[in-house]
Amino acid sequence: MDNKVTFGLKNTHYSVITESEDGIKYGTPTPIPGTVEISLDPRGDMSEFYADDILYYSAANNQGYDGTLTIANIPEQFAIDCLGELKDDSDMVITEKSNAVGKNFALMFEFDGDVKAVRHVLYNCSANRPTISSSTKTNTKEPNTNELSFVSSPRSSDLAVKTKTTATTPKNIYDNWYKKVYEKADTPLTVTVSPVDEASNVEVTSKITWTFNKELEEDSADASNFVIMKASGEEVSGSFKLESNKKVVTFTPTSNLSNSTVYIATVVKTIRAIDGSSLQANKIINFTTKA
Repeated sequence: MDNKVTFGLKNTHYSVITESEDGIKYGTPTPIPGTVEISLDPRGDMSEFYADDILYYSAANNQGYDGTLTIANIPEQFAIDCLGELKDDSDMVITEKSNAVGKNFALMFEFDGDVKAVRHVLYNCSANRPTISSSTKTNTKEPNTNELSFVSSPRSSDLAVKTKTTATTPKNIYDNWYKKVYEKADTPLTVTVSPVDEASNVEVTSKITWTFNKELEEDSADASNFVIMKASGEEVSGSFKLESNKKVVTFTPTSNLSNSTVYIATVVKTIRAIDGSSLQANKIINFTTKA
């Protein structure tokens, strides 16, 4: 069921963009606490062509958005990362310079809904210096706010401007929204296994490792998606570990493997990467241990 209404603003994050010959890379999202309001005004005028005394042709011209983000206070790290301000390591002051060059960033935020909160990402933003103001205290203390203006432009690689979740977005994509900037998987999840398929003379002390081309969803990298057994059908007991890079899963048998025995190792296609991609088919290999 779709939301009938949305309201509120929370979970605002930014992710610094690094550009290289390999394309755009997004850093780990960082929270921006204290966001009060966001507004996005479309950029790009409607293209119109008149002929035969009528509007003969018209087309939208999507150049992104002019945005305004009202914040309780600009985070220090955001000022350094995205506004190009400099922090002196000796006296610990932050200086704004006229030739400062900030970095572009992705901006993520969330609106509540009557059914499910909607999570957004703007893929390519650049910020201007914030508006700063304050006034004298009276019989009430009104907190100051900072108004940050920014431009959200189409991403050069694919012209993507923004993406948002829906009521039917898969749980793994929705739950990982603020762990990594969401990008639609354009390549499937793949895996290589050690020992390799049809290996022989494998040491009985060997562990089995699966190396994936993408980071895995942690809840997916468990025993439910792996099967280790002898060719006779007897399952092998042991423990699975997702390594720190989130791309390698290691199986350590409880005891040494048996000599001169054929083993079958399977990872099933339901295992998922954090971008939502999965294996196109079960990956099955077999190997034989030393005599």
